[in-house]
Amino acid sequence: TSGKTSASCVMCLAHSMESSIAAESLGAVQLHPQFVQKAHLRVHAHEASDFGMLGRWCMLAGFSAEQIDESGMKLMLKTVKMLRLCDYSSEDIVCMLAHAAVYAARTLAVCGPQMSAREAGNTAVLLIYLAQSYTQDETCPIRVWHQHLFRGYCSVSDLDGVVLKLMSFQRYVLRVESGRLSELLQELAEAKDYRAPELVGVPCASVGGCDSRCAPARRSLRSKVQGWLRV
Repeated sequence: TSGKTSASCVMCLAHSMESSIAAESLGAVQLHPQFVQKAHLRVHAHEASDFGMLGRWCMLAGFSAEQIDESGMKLMLKTVKMLRLCDYSSEDIVCMLAHAAVYAARTLAVCGPQMSAREAGNTAVLLIYLAQSYTQDETCPIRVWHQHLFRGYCSVSDLDGVVLKLMSFQRYVLRVESGRLSELLQELAEAKDYRAPELVGVPCASVGGCDSRCAPARRSLRSKVQGWLRV
């Protein structure tokens, strides 16, 4: 069965919004406690919605307060920024995060208590990579993720090895049960639109996208990624 489920994810989201299950109010959306305590890091968000969406995702994924630190938060925000600069839509990113939340829960069930904050941050990003690989027709290769997110931390071959290990924690099954997927899509969509009281007045890097200063870097990255995808 093909893993390319982005379109179906959007359909699931629309269905979940219309379902008889009462959605919780936006005011009741809960972010991971580290995202509440470190709201100043919102300046690293590429779009206004990214900070709350990732804060909710960390809660849904099951990361403890000790496993999410400032470095990990910045790395996750940088990951979403990279995905946006690669022209993935908000719907695509929500779909990736929904799948990655399930992968994270499975991973934490195996090695969660022993995972340090640094390991948790890196694991979170690689699980998003796995979700991207499963849900998208056009993907950023692992070498792109290494260059922009893991350069200086490990080699590409080491990264490949970690990805295979994370896949083994999923028993090599990346499909998510449709009912659970709909719930996660709804939760993340609500968080994406959420403006938490603790975030009021805290600026983000660029509301609605990059400002003019980012444009050259965005064009350069997009050009490189498109070239890599043609290889």
